[in-house]
Amino acid sequence: MQFEKELLVATEAVRKASYLTKTIQKEVISHTEDTITKSDESPVTIGDYAAQTIIINAIKANFPNDHIVGEESADGLSDEFLSKILTEINNMTEVYKDSTIDFVNETYPLRTVDDVRQIINYGNYEGGRKGRFWCLDPIDGTKGFLRGQQFAVCLGLIVDGVTQVGCIGCPNLKLDDFGYAGLPRSQDFGYLFRAVRGSGSFYNTCSLQAKNDWTQIRVRHLKNTEEMISLEGVEKTHSSHDEQSQIKHKLGITKTVNLDSQVKYCLLALGVADIYLRLPIKLSFEEKIWDHAAGNVIVHEAGGFHTDSIQNLPLDFGNGRVLATKGVIASSGPKELHDLVVTTSSGIIKSRSDFSL
Repeated sequence: MQFEKELLVATEAVRKASYLTKTIQKEVISHTEDTITKSDESPVTIGDYAAQTIIINAIKANFPNDHIVGEESADGLSDEFLSKILTEINNMTEVYKDSTIDFVNETYPLRTVDDVRQIINYGNYEGGRKGRFWCLDPIDGTKGFLRGQQFAVCLGLIVDGVTQVGCIGCPNLKLDDFGYAGLPRSQDFGYLFRAVRGSGSFYNTCSLQAKNDWTQIRVRHLKNTEEMISLEGVEKTHSSHDEQSQIKHKLGITKTVNLDSQVKYCLLALGVADIYLRLPIKLSFEEKIWDHAAGNVIVHEAGGFHTDSIQNLPLDFGNGRVLATKGVIASSGPKELHDLVVTTSSGIIKSRSDFSL
């Protein structure tokens, strides 16, 4: 299979980061000093930094020439804070002593505070149209993480502007909450979802004992939009819930599930829900590629559709660190239903006073 090693490294790195973030979630919630507010007023925690460190170090140990677009930067972090990150990572060493990939090597040993700072900042790549790079959101849905609710660890490999490999860890996901009788949970560490373009989408528990038992997943096939279950974010600062409500009303969609992060893409690919609406509150807002890259290939390989919300064009991950699009829509299809959703969305967006192409 193409990208076989890349898929293995992505899976094991996301698995380890999922274990770590789930393990320290309660600790982070109760220790406010482990959370920082960034310049855009969004929170970032020691869990975000530790997950980014684990994953980037694994990528560099196995693919030293690869670039990474990561959400976080170590600029301004104190040695004390970086030392806490290293301690959290070292606490996971015993869990992964028999790993099938190298998380460290002589070039990337991850022993010191300076190692941690350097590895985090390897995520500063600007992306681009040509070549390959990894796209990482170490904790997607940090506010959900801080509420003790849903979050996701998301990693994608982008080649010439197209996501080719995607892996998402969902440490808090309980599928029986959504009426899905699937694989049993593993030691309260949730599930992993992954895909390689052209090879299908799969999921598994996070269990180390079940790491090779992957089950293929497909989106639901519907006859009309009235049957659709909508997925939307919890935070009203992330998308225009009012306009999304208008779309749902026009399409006869009456059931909505609100939850954080790219877990939404996983539920859509699994056939638990059917549409993910993310319209911008301000049309000047630029979507970050790490919020959608991994979910893009997982939804596509499960038979779904993933486009912008105005022109019905595939998402372009070669535009740097942001998407050149105004809003994002994913759906289970079929295509004529996805087209109808986008047409409805486009009409609503184009009626806004601040709209211009």
